[in-house]
Amino acid sequence: MRPRIWLATLVALLSVPAAAGAHAAPRGAVTNAGGAVRVEFTVPVENAFLQVRDAAGNTIPARVDGGDGHAVIVAPTAPGTRLRLRVLSRDGHVTYATVPAVAEPSSGRDPIDAILAHGLVLAGLVGMLGLVSLRFLVVGPAWRSGGPRPPGTGGVESWRQVTAQALVRGSGAWWIALWASGAAAAAGLALGPLALLRELDAGAGGLGTLIADTRWGRSWLVQLVGLAVGLAVAAALRSRPAAREPDPPRGWGLALGVPAAAALVGISIGSHASSGTDSGVGMGIDGIHLLATAAWFGGLLGLALAVPAAHRRLAESDGTRLAAAVVVRFSGLAIACVGVLVVTGVYRAIGELSAVGDLLHTGYGQALSVKLGLFAVLLASGGYNRLVLHPRLERAALGLRESDGGAARRLRVSVLAELTVALGVIAAVAVLVSLPTP
Repeated sequence: MRPRIWLATLVALLSVPAAAGAHAAPRGAVTNAGGAVRVEFTVPVENAFLQVRDAAGNTIPARVDGGDGHAVIVAPTAPGTRLRLRVLSRDGHVTYATVPAVAEPSSGRDPIDAILAHGLVLAGLVGMLGLVSLRFLVVGPAWRSGGPRPPGTGGVESWRQVTAQALVRGSGAWWIALWASGAAAAAGLALGPLALLRELDAGAGGLGTLIADTRWGRSWLVQLVGLAVGLAVAAALRSRPAAREPDPPRGWGLALGVPAAAALVGISIGSHASSGTDSGVGMGIDGIHLLATAAWFGGLLGLALAVPAAHRRLAESDGTRLAAAVVVRFSGLAIACVGVLVVTGVYRAIGELSAVGDLLHTGYGQALSVKLGLFAVLLASGGYNRLVLHPRLERAALGLRESDGGAARRLRVSVLAELTVALGVIAAVAVLVSLPTP
């Protein structure tokens, strides 16, 4: 990869590959002639769960101003009355402020259970969609192509028969990874509302309001429905003969992938990208960024688990040929994903950071710097695979160099290392979205 492409990729990493979150920081209060108080916030806030109290704990009527939703209008009170506001931003963060002395949010980040919920949902949906894309866009077509083979080799039918049996027998690892990913996403979706309601001091009775009357709730509902449909389709496919084919019909791939993709894009509906002035474009860019991340990171999960399970059931030459065929196709997909991440990442970076110095002088920027470092390690590992191990694996499959016969084993070790770093990136993002942006 050329140096300028590496540089562009690193610049793209200034963005958040998942939906970024931002607290609704108050930025001023104005008392109108009638005694009403108008409090402006940095991002739009919800009418649901809006609470205003005076120093004695009495509730004061208030509402979110129409239009862009950045302001809260509090009913007239006696001059000098100290007011305490609690608001829920449209991207699901709780903020407290006082009037007339407006303060910054009382907490610098979301509670640990909210961070865990976001991380589980993100990791689970990324894993599901990536596994589907690997099986239907990479492994199946790679098997059908016959893979790279030494010059003069005859037909590929005998190789397909042998590898088909290995792929079918080794598909159990793919299914286990798919169910585990779905379970992680389901656990995160169950924990998310509980964590937010606890922070809002609202009981179980507030769940309906949270889901029906807030943008965060609508986002959560899209994720839930997408996950449920995806798991239902997976259960239906598992009992069909197509589940035992090395190259299942593309229709099943769409039936599995579309719900998972919809659930993943649903995260953007309740993200910080939905709170800006160009929310439509922001959500679209953020959703594309998420899909590219899933194809890359989730594909690594499949490479680490499903492909080795089939490789172990084959002779060295057949296994190397299969691994080379899969890696060649996955490499093309990964490079395309990096290109998408470059374009969408630069756009998101411009919206998230006000200056380069934010990377060092703000909590959000410092967390982003940690994620950036992990991503740099991930790209370096991916570059090593693409430029060193990938060619060795192809040469071994073509029978050009005997010394490259262990390339498949070295590639597995490298992919496991990449996957570990990728999980670290997802964990960093889960923490990152809990912090207020600069």
